[in-house]
Amino acid sequence: MNALLASCLEGELDPVDGLAKLSVAELNFLADALFRLLDVGDPGFGVNYWYGAVLDELAARGEGAARVELPTVEDSVEDSQDDPGLLGEQAV
Repeated sequence: MNALLASCLEGELDPVDGLAKLSVAELNFLADALFRLLDVGDPGFGVNYWYGAVLDELAARGEGAARVELPTVEDSVEDSQDDPGLLGEQAV
């Protein structure tokens, strides 16, 4: 494990001040490494938090898109009930 990634997960790097001091390249590296950890079956404690914090820091610098809530299956069903055209039916 990379020393920078380890310092995040082991609590050595402050989530606010520490991330603010990192370069964009370091933040991008962390985002990639943390995403890879999230992609495994059991990512471990704190990985999701750190991934979100890194994305927020990148967004604050204008280097990444802000996190948005993705639509859920329930949202899709509600939208399709509001608009019958979304179900493949033609309006009369």
